Amino acid sequence: MLAASASFATMNALIAALARAGLWWELTAFARAFVGLLFALAIARSRGASLKIENKRTMWTRSVAGSTSMLLTFFSLTHMPLADATALINTTPLWIALLAWVLLREVPGRAVVAAICLALTGVVLVQRPSFARGEFAGFAAIAAGITSALSMVSLRRLGKETPEAVVVHFSAVATGVTFVAGVVSVFRRGFPHGMALAIWLIVPVVGLTATIGQLAMTRAYSLDRAARVGAAGWAQIVLALVIDGAFRRVWPAGQAWAGIALLMLSGWVLLLSARLEANATAARERAAEKT
Repeated sequence: MLAASASFATMNALIAALARAGLWWELTAFARAFVGLLFALAIARSRGASLKIENKRTMWTRSVAGSTSMLLTFFSLTHMPLADATALINTTPLWIALLAWVLLREVPGRAVVAAICLALTGVVLVQRPSFARGEFAGFAAIAAGITSALSMVSLRRLGKETPEAVVVHFSAVATGVTFVAGVVSVFRRGFPHGMALAIWLIVPVVGLTATIGQLAMTRAYSLDRAARVGAAGWAQIVLALVIDGAFRRVWPAGQAWAGIALLMLSGWVLLLSARLEANATAARERAAEKT
């Protein structure tokens, strides 16, 4: 999951850079999905992995939710500071804990409830200025986190499918969804002109980092509990802060720092509770072996 976080943080920074260069976010989203599909198919073929799908209903739920999250993510990343958008998008573990409770019957403990309260406070602090101005980008970022959570919880039910099958299916659905969004964008605003070749060369890199992130994330969710794995996604916030600060000299303003700190603290609480739970489980197993 840490590898996935690094890949997605890099992808998000490139998306924001392409938007500043004048490439419509809808076209970037389509390019990311299409290039990601090509990479996913190539990786699946090189590994000889099966693309057969057994649980079709859950697979479609995962892919449609993930595609919706992708559109909302691209919109928010191109209309908000990178660190702020990343922090709100990565409220996914918060929603995962709630959805896993409802859909997977993974009852959250007191530590998870405490983490949820911390994260909600952090969201308010990060997004409060935008809420006051009535801006839509912050709401889109939060919605991206919610739909991503539905996608991640669905992944937990796809443990018997190969990671390659999951990623290829998602990439194919996302390509169709973003293609429609791209066509609408071109009809509304026309096709962007006058951009350097280097700008277009960044697009395949976006697709590559996205595919690596998807494969790593899919594998992670097939190995452990949803809320536990999702907490490691908070690493993206740190990376986004570093990237924005180092390359653009852009830092979160005022209370956003406190909000981001609370969000990261909530992730740490989730990770700590997961470790304590794992240690307790191991202790019970050792005691059972002795008896």
